[in-house]
Amino acid sequence: MAERIGQFFAELDRRGAGLLPDKYTGTVLLELTQDDVVERWTLVIDRGRVEVRRDDVEPDCLIRSPRDAFARLLAGRQGVFAAVWRNELSVEGDIALLLGPVRDLMTRVRRGGSDGGP
Repeated sequence: MAERIGQFFAELDRRGAGLLPDKYTGTVLLELTQDDVVERWTLVIDRGRVEVRRDDVEPDCLIRSPRDAFARLLAGRQGVFAAVWRNELSVEGDIALLLGPVRDLMTRVRRGGSDGGP
């Protein structure tokens, strides 16, 4: 589980350009929890280019999830809507960033492609 999450963010950082269409821009803070530990990952999306950071910023969208639930999303064993309905994923701010670029990134990294990008 921890390996899958680390690989996801490493792949985003490595392939930041070309993963998303230019129409996406915004800052997403993901807070992943396990027991009393909160792990924070920041995605800065600028015209489709993705940069991964570990610093706290004022996000346009804040996503909170237990680590195991987020790992299921990355593996494709659960969808975003199901996770929200089961209260395994909460969103504050611009939910369109979850439903658009974040969900796209999960799918594209899992499939190993960029759907036509470099």
